[in-house]
Amino acid sequence: MTTAIRLIALGRKISNLYADLSAPLLREYGMNRTCFDVLMFCANQPEHNTARDLCEMRGLKSGIASVAVEALIAGGYLTRTPDAADRRKHRLVPTGKAADPIRAGREMQATFTDALRTGITQEELHALERLTDTLEENLTRMGRGETVSC
Repeated sequence: MTTAIRLIALGRKISNLYADLSAPLLREYGMNRTCFDVLMFCANQPEHNTARDLCEMRGLKSGIASVAVEALIAGGYLTRTPDAADRRKHRLVPTGKAADPIRAGREMQATFTDALRTGITQEELHALERLTDTLEENLTRMGRGETVSC
């Protein structure tokens, strides 16, 4: 099996396991996966909490992000707040009602991350971070139609 195929398979395994671990939280708080992911993203990345950030960084299509954001606002989990520096932007800020699902989500994420890191040294984690950064840069360039040199 090639490295690229193994990376794709690994990504799917990670995604599927994360989905399995978060399923009880989705049931408990009555959220679908996209709403949960949007809420956790806004809570964990407060500097990247605009609809545009959701689309760019989480890879969500704008329509899907919009539906999730509106559902979270209607449910009382998010508010839309004008950005202090640029009034054209709106920040998606978790409300007090979101505290319990965010706490439970962070606990699940920490358990998931700890389990994933079992048997991996700090040096290996740093190497993985560097590799991931390089892969992301290459993918970005390829997405812009640039040639990636070897």
